[in-house]
Amino acid sequence: MEKFKIMKLKDFAKELKTPESTIRTWKRRGDIPAECFVEIAATIFIRVEVFQGWIDGSNNRRQTI
Repeated sequence: MEKFKIMKLKDFAKELKTPESTIRTWKRRGDIPAECFVEIAATIFIRVEVFQGWIDGSNNRRQTI
């Protein structure tokens, strides 16, 4: 079975040195795509590889503009 690459929202916020409430706001507003998140038993996790792919794609689009 493949290992899932997920991180709790609070740990993700610590990694980004950003308040957890800010990450939740970005999620609610759609600033970070919904597919980057998964909720398991009322705990929100970040799909790390999906998030990294979104960031890499965002950076690539900015460089071509």
